[in-house]
Amino acid sequence: MNAAPRHALFARAAELEAAGKSFAVATVVAVQRPTSARPGATGIVHPDGSIEGWVGGSCAQPVVIREALRALGDGQPRLLRLWRGRRPRAAVGTASSSSS
Repeated sequence: MNAAPRHALFARAAELEAAGKSFAVATVVAVQRPTSARPGATGIVHPDGSIEGWVGGSCAQPVVIREALRALGDGQPRLLRLWRGRRPRAAVGTASSSSS
């Protein structure tokens, strides 16, 4: 896990796209305390489950990676809502996307 600046991650995404590599981009859109994540935190998830960037700590990251891998598999975007209980849980909804 590395905390690369967002512009570097977007440049990396462009490189991966140009090379025809598969990847998913995960972005934190909102948070509720207590959490270590911040809105705008971004990560690139690779098909092997590795991540470049940072989208949260040990509670959130495995769920984000799992859903990113599912999104890579079915081509559908995800909007996750994570919360703490005895174990990290997620409510998964698909976000709409449009192609031009």
